[in-house]
Amino acid sequence: MELRFLGGASEVGSLGLVVRDQGRTLLFDYGLTPTDPPTYPRPAPTNVDLAFLSHAHLDHSGMTPVLSRLPHAKLVATPVTIAVADLLTKDALKIARLEGYLSPYASSDIHALHGRFVAVDRHATFRHRGIEVELTPAGHIPGATMQLYRGEKDVLFTGDLQTIPTHLVGGAEPLECDILVMESTYAGREHPDRRETERRFRDKVAETVERGGKAIVPAFAVGRAQEVLMTLAHSGFSIYLDGMARTVDEIYLAAPEYLADARRFRHALEGVNVVEHAGQRKKALHDADVIVTTGGMLDGGPVLFYIGELYRDPKSSILLTGFQVDGSNGRQLLDDGTLTVDESTIRPACEVLKFDFSAHAGHSDLVKLARASRAKTVVLMHGDHREALRDALEPTCDVVLPENGRAFVL
Repeated sequence: MELRFLGGASEVGSLGLVVRDQGRTLLFDYGLTPTDPPTYPRPAPTNVDLAFLSHAHLDHSGMTPVLSRLPHAKLVATPVTIAVADLLTKDALKIARLEGYLSPYASSDIHALHGRFVAVDRHATFRHRGIEVELTPAGHIPGATMQLYRGEKDVLFTGDLQTIPTHLVGGAEPLECDILVMESTYAGREHPDRRETERRFRDKVAETVERGGKAIVPAFAVGRAQEVLMTLAHSGFSIYLDGMARTVDEIYLAAPEYLADARRFRHALEGVNVVEHAGQRKKALHDADVIVTTGGMLDGGPVLFYIGELYRDPKSSILLTGFQVDGSNGRQLLDDGTLTVDESTIRPACEVLKFDFSAHAGHSDLVKLARASRAKTVVLMHGDHREALRDALEPTCDVVLPENGRAFVL
């Protein structure tokens, strides 16, 4: 069995794994890295028989439209993942056009991919021409799955995973396998207690409102915005939601079986004021206590409008809830207190804090899942501190740290 990463082996982003086994060629995820400008993985082989998409985030799904050009490849994913990935790839293409980037695919490729998608439930086993792949929930976000390929050896590909329950989804459960291909985003690092993080977040929002300010909460449209809204549910604050997250909310509401508690999610949204168009943003600025808005790394989206209006106000706050990649506006804000808006540098007078709402498993939970899988070999991917996880696992199994583009045999 031969494995080769097209991207995402030793970095978070552009993930793609090719598995060749018994004359078959399988592809697991095919993403891009949404930096400025975006970066892309290596080209996919033209003889892909089947592709599997673990979840919709662009670092896993962003290159899937080009698969529509391959002769035979179908793309297997849950219905929720299919719907959200379609939304995100269309938005990525729109951003590329606005920013003047040369996109690797066109709108016709996105449309053509619709004919290649195969929707499979998160607890199903997919069979096609002798290929058998079992799906199981990965936690992380609604619709996310791990895939267990049953071939010459059983290979479990995790995609991104979270083992603790969140407001949106339950935690991932391990499956036994021979080879575990596992994400390592938080290798060597642990998350603070989730309930304590949420309490501190609510307290900071309350403190901001009590002193007469407004809390701007930049959030990723897929998963993070919904977690924030559920954390603030029934808090008594006037909450406004702006950006793509409102469309993602509709996708989730249409698939309640993919949520940990669909009724509670629906109730959380009932108290939220949705900004339907740009003309309503002035109303949000006037009436809101909390503005939850995309984009999560401050590189674009409605968040820049709100910060542009409020950045001089020391009573207001910018409460970051997601990872800020190097080179992003959010990282710049955390590192030196400045932002670049419309090619100008500003220094917000607002209070700036970051809260860990991560949807990834921390180091010890990754170790537990790997050991519970009873894998003889663990391949660590999608992380830039993999050595810490390797050192924790090596006493009980063989650990491989792959490199992009270099094939290896297991």
